[in-house]
Amino acid sequence: MNTASLAHRHFRFSLKNTLPAVLGLLLCGGILVQSQLPMLERINLGELENAEARKDRNIALANVLGWLGYRNLAASWLWLELIQYYGDGPGRTLTGYGLAYDYFDHMTRLDPNFFLGYRLSSLVLAYRAGQPEQAIEILDRGIQQFTPETNPGAWRLYVDRALLNFLFLGDAQAGRDDYYRAAAWREQVGLPGDDFRQLGDNIARSPLSRRARFDVWMSVFNSTTDRDTRIFVLEQLAQLGTVLRTLPTGEIEIQAPPLPDFPDEEPYLLRL
Repeated sequence: MNTASLAHRHFRFSLKNTLPAVLGLLLCGGILVQSQLPMLERINLGELENAEARKDRNIALANVLGWLGYRNLAASWLWLELIQYYGDGPGRTLTGYGLAYDYFDHMTRLDPNFFLGYRLSSLVLAYRAGQPEQAIEILDRGIQQFTPETNPGAWRLYVDRALLNFLFLGDAQAGRDDYYRAAAWREQVGLPGDDFRQLGDNIARSPLSRRARFDVWMSVFNSTTDRDTRIFVLEQLAQLGTVLRTLPTGEIEIQAPPLPDFPDEEPYLLRL
């Protein structure tokens, strides 16, 4: 997919002089879209196709805001657009996720410190759009941007990448390496890391086993607090044949595939 690269020039304008121009640009854009609607209807384009075109123009307009110096504002605008785009289930069923990569690409270039944007890239690009390579590209930017010193949760990016390498790209060794890096970054912020190293070793030994896949999905569940991601993980666990049961307490009981050495393993108790 071709995407426009962002300019690296920096401009200096006073807020007093620039803000009216930006607002005027937004107003003109809105008037232009409204004036074109009758023509689009005459061409007999469907409403969904019109919406896709408008979103594509909004991405370009956000880049204009970035060039004017409002990079964080533009990234936040794209974030809100992305949430709306992702949440439109019927629309995505009909038109797919063709703009998803563009949203993440431009958003993270406009604001390289947008940590939540990197985290959501796996859910949208890999799980929904079927683009794990593009998701890894976005995650790699985050891994280059953050360290345990600048963000104590940066280790989660390696957990996300481990899942993509293991389950989507079939590269168990790369997944193992990612879990080892996640463990090292966790230890730098005072968290235990041996469990992730053990998980990496287990999936490298038996990458096709149902238990290995269960453990990887569980690591994703435990590494995020995003409700949509956790619901998706539960869907994947159910597809593995895992028994799920909601308790009166609201907790979800999951019986994992048995381990050879621990056939009577206690079930996991999770909460969304």
